[in-house]
Amino acid sequence: MQLYKTKRPSSTVIAKLKSNLFLNPKISYMTSVIKSFLIAAFLILVAMPTYGQVSFGIKGGTNIAEYSFKENGTNIDQESINGFTLGAVLEIGLGGNIFLQPEAVFIQKGSEIQALTEDNKINVNYLDIPILLKMKIINSNVFNVNLLAGPSLGLALNGEETMGGQTIDVNFGGEDGLKRFDLGLNAGGGIGLNLGSIGVFGDVRYLFGLSNISEAESREIKNKGLNLSVGLMFKILGR
Repeated sequence: MQLYKTKRPSSTVIAKLKSNLFLNPKISYMTSVIKSFLIAAFLILVAMPTYGQVSFGIKGGTNIAEYSFKENGTNIDQESINGFTLGAVLEIGLGGNIFLQPEAVFIQKGSEIQALTEDNKINVNYLDIPILLKMKIINSNVFNVNLLAGPSLGLALNGEETMGGQTIDVNFGGEDGLKRFDLGLNAGGGIGLNLGSIGVFGDVRYLFGLSNISEAESREIKNKGLNLSVGLMFKILGR
């Protein structure tokens, strides 16, 4: 199996794709999803001044990633790969112990496929935008414990596929390639230590892929992973 192509499309094919861009229902669906995320981000920015506590954070960690992979309805064995994450976080108080936490995160996803004649390792770099609801079930002046969950939209930036010692770029958009956009769900929890205007935090979350990222009709590929991260949080509004 190859998730790439070496032949470039002709200018005629490119022109046809451009002319049908807004008639494609898949593209229209993803455009609607992107618009929804942008509207949500705008509303967050507008609403920020009305809330008493806003913090900004940076974080990094690891993502133990794996595919849920089916070929013609049959599950294909996978092995996890280790990627890294790096991103920025906003924590916006909604009242009481409830917070809204939008993020912008660079994250590596992929898998190692075991069912082929040779192991096939795929590593894809994404920009993920999670919008999470956080509840601090313990929230003292020094220490907090929280639960969080929410959707995320991912954009594949680039990727590599390694098979038989050869590494090539992942094909996006081809008939046997991968889709650029990934819709998922994050769920997990974390802890935080408050040190005045600066805080230290860590969280563990599971990433569930909701959308099929394969272009092939006979194949279903969904991202999943266990994400562990630590970071620093800085209060910019409120006490």
